[in-house]
Order: sequence, then structure tokens, then C-alpha cells
Amino acid sequence: MDSSPENNNKPNEEASGDIKSKRGCERIQKIINEKRDLEKQVEDLQVTVVSLQDALHKYEIESQFVDNAMSVSNKQKKPAELVLEAKHQIIKYLNSREDEVDHSAKAQCFYKYLTDPFYMQVFVQTNKPEQWQSTIESIYNSIGMPEPSFANAKITPLQTLQPIRARTSTLGAPLASSENPMDRIAQHLGNMGI
Repeated sequence: MDSSPENNNKPNEEASGDIKSKRGCERIQKIINEKRDLEKQVEDLQVTVVSLQDALHKYEIESQFVDNAMSVSNKQKKPAELVLEAKHQIIKYLNSREDEVDHSAKAQCFYKYLTDPFYMQVFVQTNKPEQWQSTIESIYNSIGMPEPSFANAKITPLQTLQPIRARTSTLGAPLASSENPMDRIAQHLGNMGI
């Protein structure tokens, strides 16, 4: 009775289903393991990418620093070139103000300093090139007019010329001697009642 063909197929199907389920479980476990491995690799790659980005950022910063240092060193001119450039700017400024009344006295003061290398070197060292224009202008405006010196003035003797008058000289008070100007001043003060 048990030897019927239907009964014989049932245990084989259970055995083969059991085998298939074991194979399926193994395959699923293998896929799960591969998934874990891939997730770990992704995390490792992300860490690697982040570290590479940090390193790249550091190199970019260093590159910018080096570029800035190189541009600053290229911008820095030799002191002789700076002095020459400052002289040109001073002369240009002086030429722009040459129509002023006191220009010649102020220009002479500037030219003394232009010809002295020490003063020009100090000017270049204490002022940046972008400050030169305002510094030159403030120096120019601070120079005062020189006081007139009467030490070398010549005294010219007064001549005996008479001023032109609308009336004759016989009218009014007689004039004092024209040779002594103090007498004339005293007489004028007396005529005014002072």
C-alpha cells in the first residue's frame, strides 16, 4: 500500500524542498553578508573621501598662502624704485599747484627734500604708496609763507618831491623840512589834533 507512486513522490518532494530551502537560506545569508561587506566598504570609502577632501582643502589653503606671499614679494619694489616713484608723484603734485601765489616758496622747500636721499628714504619707509598723495598734500598745505626779512632791505632816502595838490602850497600850515621825515610825521599828527 505504501508503495503507491503518489506516496513515493511525497518524501522526495519534502527532501528536495528541504534542500531547496537550505540552498535558499544559504543564498540569502550570502547576500546579507555581501550587503554588509558593501555597506562597510561604502563607509570606508566615505571616510576616505572626507579625508581626501580635507587634504585637498589644506593644499588649496597652502596654495593660496604661497600665491599671496609670491604676489606680495612681486609687488614689493626695490627701495630705489620706490624713491624714484615717490619723487615723480611729488613733482606731479607740485606741477598741479604751480598757479598758486605761494607755490614757489613751497616748491623750494620740497625740492630741498627731493634732492636729499635720506629724507626720500624716510618718506618711502613711513608711508605706503597709496598714502603718498594725501601725505604730499598735507605737507604742502602745512608749509607756511616765509616771513619777510628786512635785514637786507635797502633804505631809500626820501626825495624833496612835493605831492600834487589841488590848492597852492601857501595855503594852510607850512610844511616841515622834507629832509627829516619824523618832523613831517609830527607836524601831520599836530594838524590832526593828536
